[in-house]
Amino acid sequence: MMTTTDPSHTRTLTDRLARLAPGLPALLGYRRADLPHDLMAGLSVAAVALPVGVAYAQLAGFNPVVGLYVSILPLLAYALFGTSRQLVVGPDAATCALVAAAVTPLAGGDQALYLSLTMTMTTLAGLFCIGASFLRLGAVADFLSKPILVGFLNGISLYILVGQFGKLIGFPITATGITPKLVELAQKIHQTHGPTLAVGVATLVIYNVSKRYLPRWPAPLVALVSSGLIVALLGLDGRGVAVVGAVPAGLP
Repeated sequence: MMTTTDPSHTRTLTDRLARLAPGLPALLGYRRADLPHDLMAGLSVAAVALPVGVAYAQLAGFNPVVGLYVSILPLLAYALFGTSRQLVVGPDAATCALVAAAVTPLAGGDQALYLSLTMTMTTLAGLFCIGASFLRLGAVADFLSKPILVGFLNGISLYILVGQFGKLIGFPITATGITPKLVELAQKIHQTHGPTLAVGVATLVIYNVSKRYLPRWPAPLVALVSSGLIVALLGLDGRGVAVVGAVPAGLP
């Protein structure tokens, strides 16, 4: 006895899967001719996303390896469940700064608790975003005026900038808030570590020169690789320059 598959049933199932995972039909119907272009696009995204992800992980208070995971896993998820073919998903400096500001006082220096609280907060934020999408609440963002958004982003930028001064000049800053950080920076300025400051300034120079004169090259990656080579070739880690060190391998 021969059985046949109803084409309409197949189309219905495909339509349901497409609504749940819009990227799945594109993956199932993938053309080999697109592979070279997609490889180039993937390398371009990775060249920028990986060094930025490592930096943002440290900004949020995590081990740098976490930045590698968040640069890869969310992209895979969005490729299946996202609705845009152009949008790139990854960590954001403002979000990382908000996470650190919200969780650090609650964790009290306990790294395991810090990780647990962050996972709980991000899971709840994701659920709230999904719920808001079903309720079509995205239009609420239109009521936020431009001065509010610009002021928020400028404030976050200043907070991040001041928070990185200590790493740039070679000593920790433990105060919270922009003004207390600046006061502590002024009090400890005599502790500036020369080799660390030299590496930081050289990295910034390489980044800006690459961005201006090599626009087709990924400036963050060029700066990261160059600074790593400078430290390795000159043995600056033995002279007190802090390095990331060995990055743990394997799945999170």
